[in-house]
Amino acid sequence: MRKDRELNLEGKPADRPWIISIASGKGGVGKTLTTVNMALAARRLGLSTMILDGDFGLANVDVVMGMRARYNLGDVLESRCELKDIILEGPLGVRIIPSGSGLAQLADLKLVQRVQLLDKIAEISQPYQLLLIDSGAGISSNVLHLNSIADEIMVVTTPEPHALTDAYAFLKVMNENYARKNFNIIVNQAISEAQGLKIYQRVADVARRFLEIDLLLAGTVPKDALVERSVMMQRAADEHITHTRSGQAWNEITRKILERLTEYRDPSGKRGWQDLMFPQPTLRSVNAI
Repeated sequence: MRKDRELNLEGKPADRPWIISIASGKGGVGKTLTTVNMALAARRLGLSTMILDGDFGLANVDVVMGMRARYNLGDVLESRCELKDIILEGPLGVRIIPSGSGLAQLADLKLVQRVQLLDKIAEISQPYQLLLIDSGAGISSNVLHLNSIADEIMVVTTPEPHALTDAYAFLKVMNENYARKNFNIIVNQAISEAQGLKIYQRVADVARRFLEIDLLLAGTVPKDALVERSVMMQRAADEHITHTRSGQAWNEITRKILERLTEYRDPSGKRGWQDLMFPQPTLRSVNAI
């Protein structure tokens, strides 16, 4: 495996990986593709990396990577197997915790079920340096809880007006219910850097005005026909994608966010898994949009 310049891992929590969630207000904006390519970029930087397919009930990380999971989180919840039995090994040694598609019992987990799953995930992911969560789209309880435990939240949007509206709705709910202020915007399928910057500024201005939060631009990913064909052929994890314009953009986004994590110092100490599993929501309504 080719490695780029490795990162200083001194700031990583001792008892858990860094956690980065990839979210979106709506589906179809390239969230899963972003997750997969960020995972591969992290591996090239030398980080042991695991993906949690957190789109419970509508999962597709394994499909996008051209793999088929024999078991998934549904089997774990039904006690048919252990979590360690369902883990897949993808390209470059990326490990994947597959969820399940079309499984009603995963789509609306109770809090106690989510905490039980996170407890198992905490144990299995402890040796890894990075855990990427491909969360579901929207603002369901599953989505909000998974994003609330992340060190960094990447919100993927496209220039389409309804994608921007839904991205803002996600930011609003996470801010109002979990007091989250650290969001990174990825503008996917942009026709140019200038368009990506314009889209980011539009969302950032509204967030600053109405939510009093400052958003960071993680990067712009150009619309790329080669990547689209690779997705259709279930070859989204092929090495050649890293040499495309989109691939280079995902590489740069990953390096940027990981460098920020390595430089971060929390004087009160990093949150441990127990703190993460029991997020403290505010008293505002989840349906306050």
